[in-house]
Amino acid sequence: MKYFLLSFIIVLSSAKLHAQLAGKSTYAFLNMNPSARSLALGSNSISAIDKDLSVAWQNPAALNPSMHNNAFVSYNNYVSDIKSGYFSYARTLKNKGTLAASVMYLDYGKFDGYLPNGISTGVFTVKDQCFQLGYGKALNDKFKVGASFNYIYSIYESFVSNGLSTNLSAIYDDTANNLCITGIAKNIGFQAIPYSGTSRQPLPFGVDIAIGKRLKYLPFRYNLVIHDLQKPDMRYSYASTIKDENGNIKIIKMTMGDNILRHLTLGGELNLSKHFVVRFGYNHMRRKEASPEQKRGTTGFSWGLGFKVSKFIINYGSASLFPGYNANQFSLQCNLGDFYKKK
Repeated sequence: MKYFLLSFIIVLSSAKLHAQLAGKSTYAFLNMNPSARSLALGSNSISAIDKDLSVAWQNPAALNPSMHNNAFVSYNNYVSDIKSGYFSYARTLKNKGTLAASVMYLDYGKFDGYLPNGISTGVFTVKDQCFQLGYGKALNDKFKVGASFNYIYSIYESFVSNGLSTNLSAIYDDTANNLCITGIAKNIGFQAIPYSGTSRQPLPFGVDIAIGKRLKYLPFRYNLVIHDLQKPDMRYSYASTIKDENGNIKIIKMTMGDNILRHLTLGGELNLSKHFVVRFGYNHMRRKEASPEQKRGTTGFSWGLGFKVSKFIINYGSASLFPGYNANQFSLQCNLGDFYKKK
């Protein structure tokens, strides 16, 4: 365990990084959920060593031999006509670790373009894409490391940008106690070519620690994520919609307790049978940032199902992004070797 912590600290201290949160960086789509499982658990930082190939999107250390020759595809019906998708394929190199090639895209739909004088310029599209090559290897029975390289391409009408980034992760996997602890440094990189007429912007760098634990006497596994550790203090003040007795708008200051909770995301998986699992999650930051004070509803909560049918592993996830609207995601994974007979 001490080697795990020491190695993760060295990785972070060796990089010149800036704390960035939403609204202060570009390519925010890199933090999209790659799978229905991660959406259901409330976070895309999952600490697990299993066959789920999507876990490696931000946690390349999770790549392992059980993913060999597996293909994964996911589709997310996001907000309005915004759609996202993810595809990945993995191969294990004999005694040399596991490689995965992945691509994520975000399509914002079609827009009508106009000049300042009102003349139509026709219909245009807006898309973000990221191509990833990841590698993970076990150093011993308990310690695993991984890294992934990302090429980012973004096009907003005639405005084009691209960038390069990497994700680094390390896993401490204690199989005797069903405990898995992961350290992740994600989106370390830069915007190589900024959008026309703009200056370079930082990427949405983040540091997460994820803890996965399977209970001894119950078929239940929880996933606790401590995220955005690059900015421990996220407190700020804001004008609420509530007025005091004098008719003045109240200024609300975030408490330290609220600040701590915004760094936490909790998810759970209940295995009802060998091939059927129920999931749920809660993201406190999403609930506080994406819903009005008077009507939060189920914002921040998420749930999902996973089951195996024949040769396919199918997952569904749903998350309340703000009151009255849920994002729904479907994922499918299979081992391509199951479709042909070995000689």
